Amino acid sequence: MKDKSLDYSSIIGLFLILSVLIVFTYFNNNNHTNNNTNNKKHNNYNKLDLIHKEFDITDQKKKNHFFLLENNVLKLKISSLGGGIHDVLLKKYKAYDSLLSYHAKNLYLIKNSSFLYKLSFLNQKGLNIDTNTLYFQPIFIKKNKKSGIRTLIMRAKNPYERGFLDYIYTIGEKNQYDIGFSIRTRNFSFFKKKGFVPYLNLEHKILSLEKDRNWENSYTQVYYSVSSNNENMNHSDSVKYLSEKKTEDKNIYGVKWISHKQQFFSFILIPEKILKNVFVQSENFSSGFFLKKIQLKTFINPVKNEDISFRFYFGPLDLKILKKYKNGFENIIPFGWGFLKWINKYFFLIVFQFLEKTNLNYGVIIILMTIVVKLILYPITYKQYKLSAIMKSIRPEIEKINHKYRKDVFKKQRAIMELYHNVGINPMSGCISTLFQIPIFYSLFKFFPTIINLRGKSFLWVEDLTSYDSIFKLPFFIPFYGNHVSLLTLLYSSALLVYTRLSNNGKNNFSKNDNDSSIPDMNFLLYLMPIVMLLFINSYASALSLYYFTSNVINIGFLFFIKEFMLNEKKILIQIQEKKEIKRNYWNNIIKKITNKRDKNPTKE
Repeated sequence: MKDKSLDYSSIIGLFLILSVLIVFTYFNNNNHTNNNTNNKKHNNYNKLDLIHKEFDITDQKKKNHFFLLENNVLKLKISSLGGGIHDVLLKKYKAYDSLLSYHAKNLYLIKNSSFLYKLSFLNQKGLNIDTNTLYFQPIFIKKNKKSGIRTLIMRAKNPYERGFLDYIYTIGEKNQYDIGFSIRTRNFSFFKKKGFVPYLNLEHKILSLEKDRNWENSYTQVYYSVSSNNENMNHSDSVKYLSEKKTEDKNIYGVKWISHKQQFFSFILIPEKILKNVFVQSENFSSGFFLKKIQLKTFINPVKNEDISFRFYFGPLDLKILKKYKNGFENIIPFGWGFLKWINKYFFLIVFQFLEKTNLNYGVIIILMTIVVKLILYPITYKQYKLSAIMKSIRPEIEKINHKYRKDVFKKQRAIMELYHNVGINPMSGCISTLFQIPIFYSLFKFFPTIINLRGKSFLWVEDLTSYDSIFKLPFFIPFYGNHVSLLTLLYSSALLVYTRLSNNGKNNFSKNDNDSSIPDMNFLLYLMPIVMLLFINSYASALSLYYFTSNVINIGFLFFIKEFMLNEKKILIQIQEKKEIKRNYWNNIIKKITNKRDKNPTKE
């Protein structure tokens, strides 16, 4: 019976305690409501207390809870522990799934607090406080009916003294990839001690999202914009970056924004006011789920009743989207350096976007893009082949000159140049044509791996046009080549070999002395090129190999077309002989005139 009476007493006691807590909470909330109503004219911010619930240090023992903010393109999970962003999901994109061998997983730019930020400061007693150890509560969740903006306010109590710290998040209703983030203090005491100033500390571990981790890491780095005027956000700025290959740290002054850029996505921190001094460190990871760890520290000076405001961009490296911000964000897309960047942005990108409107498969779009480029470059191709045909036609003449002046290199070169002049060709024009095409060749190395429209798009056996295609996995690694076999790279190298053979058919290095073995055989170097390219681009974007393969197939077609329908080598040879005859008659006539003059007016001895 004693045990039973104890049980009943415990139940009654618990019931009474619960009743007291309910009554206390009811009156406490009413008091806050009344106080906020009376003070509304003095401070509009107090209306947020309508759903505020007081808590003390014992709340630190509570479990971590999560609160959602989302729109059409973003889904954010906010953590009560630290008040920070725990997850960021991009709804319209997928991450690469190694088990399925294509992009199938939900794409999280931030996952499991891989993105941490905290305020560090001292209280009046000199004790250090880091906000990532505080528990925050949601005190205001509301959607503005007119603008569609959703607001979430997370509040933490000062664990040692009075006052509150608020994190304010805002997100747009539609397709906005940026969110607002503000820090507000309310009766929150900061103590500035010599040698210690409150600062914001941000750490971001960047997740791997693509098929080729090493390739992705080479495109992951810190970009930032600095202004020469530390007070004016609209002042002219320049975009700089940290190394993508090695660990690097730097103090940056006058920061307008700073970006943690990946191959196709980016986080961008955009302060409301220019950050006067920022310390940034980028550290590479050689393995694991993360590519890099980026740390950022900047001093802050919280002012009573003033917010420290930022915008966070979590989104794709899409040129159209980034341009809308009118802040130079589009410059973080690595289209290349110098004039290569201009070729990609104002030629290839425009052609690509125009063909994209056809809604064809992206592999077909790349083939059409290749055809358009080759048609534009056709006049250069024609001139090159015409020069090649003429050089082939005068081959017997050059062999005679080589044999005649084999002991006198100077006379041999002068005779060859005279022959070129007589037939009306300039060998340097072929070099100029080749040099003109080199920038186009190299600009594509930067174009295809950075176009997010191609990301995850398939074509025939290719799973992703921005990554390599693999038909066979090797059990070992070959230097420069890799551990896989790319069929598109094999096709491209084969087409390049065939084109080299056809375009170089019957040609020799005419200026070479047969007895001089010190001069390398240029034909050998030409045939070495397909092998070099096979090794070099095996791990590059398959779209690049597709473009080059199509380009060389078109080149082969051009050779046959020009040879069969536009150039007649026999006719060219006849024209060369006629030009030589005209030239010979011209000089003979001059010599005759000079001789006749001398005969009529003999000089006195």
